[in-house]
Amino acid sequence: MASNRSVRRDQEPVTYTCALCDSEDGVRWYCNDCQENLCDRCKEFHKRGRKTKNYDVVSIGEANRQGDKPVPEVCKLHPGKLCDLFCSDCNLLLCSMCLSKTHKHHNWKHFEDEFSIKKQHLKENMTAISVKIKHFKNETSERHRVNEGFNDNIDTMRKEVNSQRTKLKAEVDFIADAILAELSALEKEESTTHKKDCQRSEKKVEELTRLLEQAELTNTSSVSLFETERSLRTTLPLYDVNVKYVSPKQPSFVTGSIDSVMLTKMLGKLHHENQYEKTDIDSKHVQRLSKFTVTSQNAIFGICPVDDSHAWLSIHQFKGLVLVNREGVVIEKVKLDFCPCRIAMVGTTDILMNSDLLSTFVYKISLHNKQVTTFADIRPHKAWDISINEKDAVFVSTFTPDIVVLNQSGTIVRKVTIGSEIITFVVCLSSGRLCVVQTIDGSLDNRNIKIINESGTVIQTWTGELDNGQKVGSMNLCKMSCDKFDRVFVPDISYNQLFVLPRDGKQAVCLLDRRHGVVKPAAVGVDTCGNVWIGCRYGTVHVMGL
Repeated sequence: MASNRSVRRDQEPVTYTCALCDSEDGVRWYCNDCQENLCDRCKEFHKRGRKTKNYDVVSIGEANRQGDKPVPEVCKLHPGKLCDLFCSDCNLLLCSMCLSKTHKHHNWKHFEDEFSIKKQHLKENMTAISVKIKHFKNETSERHRVNEGFNDNIDTMRKEVNSQRTKLKAEVDFIADAILAELSALEKEESTTHKKDCQRSEKKVEELTRLLEQAELTNTSSVSLFETERSLRTTLPLYDVNVKYVSPKQPSFVTGSIDSVMLTKMLGKLHHENQYEKTDIDSKHVQRLSKFTVTSQNAIFGICPVDDSHAWLSIHQFKGLVLVNREGVVIEKVKLDFCPCRIAMVGTTDILMNSDLLSTFVYKISLHNKQVTTFADIRPHKAWDISINEKDAVFVSTFTPDIVVLNQSGTIVRKVTIGSEIITFVVCLSSGRLCVVQTIDGSLDNRNIKIINESGTVIQTWTGELDNGQKVGSMNLCKMSCDKFDRVFVPDISYNQLFVLPRDGKQAVCLLDRRHGVVKPAAVGVDTCGNVWIGCRYGTVHVMGL
């Protein structure tokens, strides 16, 4: 703390002398260009001088410098006093009167001493700012460079794709032109043969007509009659009507099936690593195992993994089921008389399915002999979604508040009713619990999830709460699935997200979104190893490892 003597010295009024007239009265001005103090009178002369009229004359408290020393500001609380002291405790500039009244027992120092320290700190901060500016400029420059390289790479690949497309088109055109040329040759050959056959027949008609005319002109004399009859008897056998011309065999064109997988292999496939954030689910990270496209147009409505490498798919507007491996290769196709929609595995031997979203029937296919039978007719209800619990009971949502429960013989054993809102999707959890998607006010774009027991009592409701404290708004939730830990994987087709709802059903994790390449997820299945198969609207399937 400063001594009393120093305080008394600093409490003495600060006086300045005018640089032009040496007066100490009214010295309140300072010329930053001349670096001189000025009184009121000399300040007016200074501003009117030819050379000095444009000089920067300011209040002495606003002076930039006075010689080599900093110039303190005038105290706002005590006019006429300069803030030539600094309170270290309050981090304030103050005058001698401020010190004596409110900062007497604080640690303080002279303005000049603190000014040099602050000036050094300012230089250090300015140096740090310059370093950071340089860093971010370099970072921006590097990002521009990477972006240019990225775009150049995209342009190169775009040219390669177009080149492959041109080659494929040229090959298709070549094959089609060859077939068309062959058809033209067949047409020309048939035209020539047709012309010759017709000319030959027309010639015979002319010859026979002349014979007929000769016969008609024969007189009644015995000689001419006998001669004509003898001539016809030898001539007519030459015109055998029992000899038939061989008709040309009609060609046929058997159209080939368009194999999207083969075409993709022929065209080429884009490989890139999506920038996945490290999303933790029970301390496990998400890893994409594969991505493939079964069809470029139709949505995947159902996924039933058989093991960790294969899954059955139901595809919109496709009359059958498709078995694919994890690389997207079609292993098997089963043709049906209808388009299956939602599917559910019965162990590893059978699949339950509905034909469309308006059917009252649930069908069953045996994977051993591919025989399809009617498993159940739940009229007046319509089968919307199907799930099977650990006791092999079959739960069918009906797009009403009712869930129909069937045994393995397809007999309706009971119904579960949940409130008054529509139930769309259902998945069976352990211990007899169910997880259902329920609409809010009947809107398909506004849904929530409820965990219920076997009697339909709601245990937990999830309305979009996430583990990061945020809450999802309206959701269009689709075909769900669960793993052995009762974690429910829920696709949101409208907002390109996949949520993971834990066993307690309180706060979900947003596992994937459009940044990860997941677009319009419509169905989810979990295989025996816990890998998540995600089917999307445009035929794309993602296989994610947790």
